[in-house]
Amino acid sequence: MTKNWQQEKEISNAFWLTLISKIALKLPRWSVRLLLHPITFFFLLTAPKKRQASRHYLTRSLRKKPKIWHIYKHFFWFSSVLLDRIYFFTNKQALFNVSFSNREKVILSLKQNSAQFFISGHYGSSEALKSCYSSQVYTIKPVIKLEHNQAIVNLFKTLNSEFYENVIPYKGLETTFEIYETLKDGISVALLADRPIENAPTLSVNFLGDQILLPEGIFEMILRFPFPTNIFFSQYQGGNRYRVNYIPLSIDKGDTALILAQKFADMLAQQCLNSPYNWFNFYTYWVEPNHNETFAQEGRDRKKK
Repeated sequence: MTKNWQQEKEISNAFWLTLISKIALKLPRWSVRLLLHPITFFFLLTAPKKRQASRHYLTRSLRKKPKIWHIYKHFFWFSSVLLDRIYFFTNKQALFNVSFSNREKVILSLKQNSAQFFISGHYGSSEALKSCYSSQVYTIKPVIKLEHNQAIVNLFKTLNSEFYENVIPYKGLETTFEIYETLKDGISVALLADRPIENAPTLSVNFLGDQILLPEGIFEMILRFPFPTNIFFSQYQGGNRYRVNYIPLSIDKGDTALILAQKFADMLAQQCLNSPYNWFNFYTYWVEPNHNETFAQEGRDRKKK
């Protein structure tokens, strides 16, 4: 990753987010979705770096050179998922048809141990996960870097006054202790593990044919903390349909954080091949070969100091 994702400008826009949210809460969902087409077309025209990132990714996941309509569809699915987050945050899950894999196993596991890791990436809509346990007594707190997606965070705080109460703000190393205390209190924690954190150690793994960097701290936690780990992917399937796939992460004797990170990357890659338009990392994602070792070691060097 030649440029840290935290330095990238958000693809979303405060004006469009506020406008679409106000409309979404007053009009039927199908009519609001019609507005997504001109908005998507606007970003397609005005975001050349995002187009380039989409094209680079789709070349790998589609296994062919993407046309402009492939990139448009990629942007449109992102817009659709972002719109649906408004409905999920305002407890309107009834609007959606959400199916699950291994749901009964997850519910049974939560009954036995309510404190678990739920690990995913910027793939589909993690908010669809709420539909699995919304009628249950379980709580899953996501870890969020609040200052990066400020426009989205402010919007969701407006939509749901309990937003800050239900998340763990990322604050660097001290967040590790807060995550552990949350788990000790019997509350599950959700993390997105497909982006490195600035100035933090990273692991270099293979993803769709080339190297990427993943945050070492997340995989060290799930390796060392005595709590079950689930990998989940909330796949958008068009219309009002979502599919939440659960994959229990098996931790074998002798596994390292690097091995776990590669297992996660392999699972994410398979999801991207199965449904390419669900992956939402619109920045230069893969490590340039001549910078691979430098970037991967950078965080560890800071840690030693």
